Formats: sequence, C-alpha cells, structure tokens
Amino acid sequence: MEQERLIAVRDPIQTLAQPPNAGLVCFACTASRSIPLVDLSSLFIDFAIVHESGDKRGMAHYLQILGTAIVLYLGSFLFKSISEHRRVSKATLQHGCKPPKRYPNRDPVLGMDLFAMIRRADSRGQRSKFYADLHRKYGATFEMKALSSTQVQIAQPENIQAVAATKFSDFGVGPMRGNIGAPFLDRGVFTEDGEFWRHSRSLIRPTFNRTEIADLDSFERHVARFLHLIPKDGSTFDLQALAKRLFLDTSTEFLFGQSVESLLPQTPFDTAEFMEAFDYSLLGLALRLIAGPLKFLFFFDPTWKRAYKKVHSFVDRHVKAALDNRQFMAEDRKGLAGTNDGKYILLRQMALETQDPLDLRAQILNVFFPARDTAAIAFGNVMFELSRHPGEWKQLRTEVLSIGSDGKLTFELIKSLKTVRAIINETLRLHLAASRIARTALRDTVLPLGGGCDGRSPLFVPKGRIVEMDLYTVQRDPAIWGSDANEFKPERWNTGRPLWEANWQYQPFLGGLRMCPAQNQVLTQLAYLLVRMAQEYQSIENRDSVLEYVEEIKMTVESRNGVQIGLIPA
Repeated sequence: MEQERLIAVRDPIQTLAQPPNAGLVCFACTASRSIPLVDLSSLFIDFAIVHESGDKRGMAHYLQILGTAIVLYLGSFLFKSISEHRRVSKATLQHGCKPPKRYPNRDPVLGMDLFAMIRRADSRGQRSKFYADLHRKYGATFEMKALSSTQVQIAQPENIQAVAATKFSDFGVGPMRGNIGAPFLDRGVFTEDGEFWRHSRSLIRPTFNRTEIADLDSFERHVARFLHLIPKDGSTFDLQALAKRLFLDTSTEFLFGQSVESLLPQTPFDTAEFMEAFDYSLLGLALRLIAGPLKFLFFFDPTWKRAYKKVHSFVDRHVKAALDNRQFMAEDRKGLAGTNDGKYILLRQMALETQDPLDLRAQILNVFFPARDTAAIAFGNVMFELSRHPGEWKQLRTEVLSIGSDGKLTFELIKSLKTVRAIINETLRLHLAASRIARTALRDTVLPLGGGCDGRSPLFVPKGRIVEMDLYTVQRDPAIWGSDANEFKPERWNTGRPLWEANWQYQPFLGGLRMCPAQNQVLTQLAYLLVRMAQEYQSIENRDSVLEYVEEIKMTVESRNGVQIGLIPA
C-alpha cells in the first residue's frame, strides 16, 4: 500500500490528473469551491512517506506538487471569497438578508480556540450545555469556527423547520458525511442524499410500519429475559448496559431475521467483545467528523481498524446467509418480499435488490447503529430520571396497576396511558439521542431568521456552508418551556398536548423527510418496557454518587456513568 502511494506522489503529472476525491483538486475544475484543507493534509502524509524513503528526486517532485497545491488553494480561496461577497449582496437586495452575529474567534482561520473550549466541555461531559450557553450569549442563530470553515449554529424553531422540511432540498448530508466514515461506514441512508437516499429509505420504511410495531409478542420474549437478569435482591447494577443487550437482540432480529440472543446465558455470541468493538467504531467515526481538516491525524489508528473489522465480520456473515437464500426468497415473493413468518426482514429484502455484498453491508450498517442505540439509550435515560424522582415512579405504578396484570398489553392500551407517555416525552425533551444535527447547504439559500443584531431578518446561507441544528437548546429554552425548563417535570404534558411539535419546538426525532423512521417503534417499545418494569418492581433507587447527567458523545449522546440503580421487587 505504501509503495502504491509512493509511486503516486513521485509523478506530479499523474498526481495532478487525479479526480477530486483522490487528493489534489484542480482549481479549473472546482470553480467556486476551494481546495479542501484535508487534501493538503494528505499531501503532508505523502511527504512523510517520500522523506522516509530517502528518494531525493521524489522529494523534489513532491515539493513542486505541494507548492502548486498551495498556490491553487490560495487562489481558489480568494475566488470563493469574491464570489460569495457578490452572492451575499444579491441576497441582501432580493430578500433583505443581514449578516448574523458571530463568535469572536481568536483564531480566525480554523477556530482552534473555540474547538479547544468545546473539547474541554466534552471532557466534563457538558458539550450540549456549552453550546446552549453560546446561544444565550450570541443569539439563537450565530456563526462560528471550531476546527472548521465558518458554520451556522441555529436554535430557532423556524430555521430548524426550514432546514429539515420547507427547504429540505437545499440541504443535505453527503458533502459533510460522505466517505468520512469509510471503510467502516460506507454509502447508505445515513450518509447519502438524492435518489440513493430515497431508495434506501423506501427499503427501510416497511420495517417500521404499523403492523410490525404493534406485534409485541416477539418483543415480550426478549423483555422477559431482560427482566430475569435484573438483580432480585435490590443490589446495584447498570441498567444502560443491560438495555443495550436487550436492543441488540431485538434489532438483530428485525434487521437480520435472527437474534444474537445476547441475553441468554448459553449464547455463543461474545456480547462484550462485539459491543466494545461497535462502540469504538462509532467513536472513531464521531472523532473523524469532529476533526474536520485534521482527520488525517487518525490515519494511523490500528485500534479503530481492528474494531470495525470485527463489526464487518459479524455483518458479513448475515449478508452471506441472505445472499445464499435470495433465490428461495425470490421464488416465494408474494406481495411482501423479504418476509419470514409474516415479518419484514430488512436484509433479506435488500438482498433482492442488490447482490453486491459490500453494498449490502454498507446499507445495513447505516440502519444497524441507530437501531441498536436509540431505544436503549432512551430507556436508560428514562430510568435515570425516574431513579432521581421516586415520586414520578409512584405515579407510574399507580397508572400501571390500574389496568391490571392479567390483560394483554396491546398497542392500543399502551398508547392510552397518559402518565407513561408524559414520562417518556419529558425524558426525550431533556435528553436527545442526537442533541445537535448538521446539514450542508447544497445550493445558495436563505433562512427565514437569524440575520441582523436582533436575529429577526432573513439570513443568506452560501452553498457548502454547514448549518447545525441545536435541538437541545430549543427543548430547554425558558422562553418556550418556562423557568423550570431544565427540570424533569412530566406533569407539564398532562394538561393536553400543546403545539410544541407543530411549532418545531419539540423534535426529539427531528422532523421532515429525514425524520427518524423508527420513531413510533421506539416510543411503543419504551412504553411497553416502562409498563413491564412498573408491574415487576415497587420502587427504584439511584445508586450513582453523581446526580447530574454527564454526557458521553459518540454518534449518539448517552450517560457516561451508565444508569446505576437498584430495583425493589413488588
């Protein structure tokens, strides 16, 4: 591999002729966009290889390439600045746009000063709160740099609605996520836009239809095993770790058609090793997204490679099984392909669409990681709050016991439980699986608010600008939720459902065409689990010496300390 890279950098003509994604980007081909700084970083890696080889001729050629790249970069940067200034002037005349407030970066190039502050907040487990504090100081919409080009931070419901829904086609994820997760996470519903995304989304949708969600019998089989593993003597345990095993079992069943049965004592599956590998794979992906132009620092990370290869090996076994059986499935295709015993199995359906094993692996991984994490973390957060608010647990048990323990828990019955719904809604308001969600402007566009000193004028967003939606700040905004916005108070949902969702003030699963397709499944399973827990246990006790919520941010946000509790059987 190193020999191939050495050959590539020894020939400057060959290197300059490479396509944009291969390294150096030609200014003539990029027109209004600059050479990404990350590509210059790749050249420095190549230089290290050439220098190590002691090839003086190769070094001379390399320095020519590097000098050319720097000149092209500076030229394209100047061209882009002039072009953007003209487009801003045009938008100002047409739409009345005004510039937003801006964070005063000491480092105006990359914003390393602010990035360092964010990393310190990360180490304290308070990144979301740090951004909320920035919004309080600089406004609901402001610009900043944090190891990046200029980004727009938005915490105005109207702007979030524009990005996610009313101007959906103006924003995407491809330019930002793209191949940054490769080779762990390649093309799929999480990384792509356009037709590819729409097709992937259409394959996923039947997995979460009303019939599949309402089938709680198979879920109960896993829940019973989950309850069996909870200590009956009231001793301390980490519920979050156990919940991840529960939803690992359920997600592998509905995605692959076969559960790994990690909750069974005799399972041959090495749950701890797989979970550790998956978690580190996601952490590595998150770090690469955060690092921006410095992602090359992770180039020599063998731990990440070992981790994602374990995940790939697991998925590849299921992909091979699906491909081996595709002929049988095609012959048995009657109305709902990819089914087994009446169930829609996502991987089997995908195997009817493509027989490329790498494509199948990428597609299923794009669904697997949110399916495994979202519900498990949400349930852990519910129990985190209830363990610190025992009064709410008593109200929950009162409602659950009123329905009796003999009747079957149906989809309709669960939906009718107001206290259960209020507890879940309030938990999702305070603790989101994804507290901030980013999009990239695919073309020049205008947001309805955010411009001017008061933030009430339209805001011009140039093509390529990253816009980050801060759902955490919106869902804790005292102007919306009152002075107790940071407190866990499920009763705020008991007076009838306000228009928080309609006004885009409460969007734990986001909204628009890219809203989480598993929303109804997650809400149903959370409610079912809460009811079963309240049936089995009379009280809950917090056993964590740290009372506040300490964040651990990978690709999702979870409690760094887990959920250390004790449960007293009824």
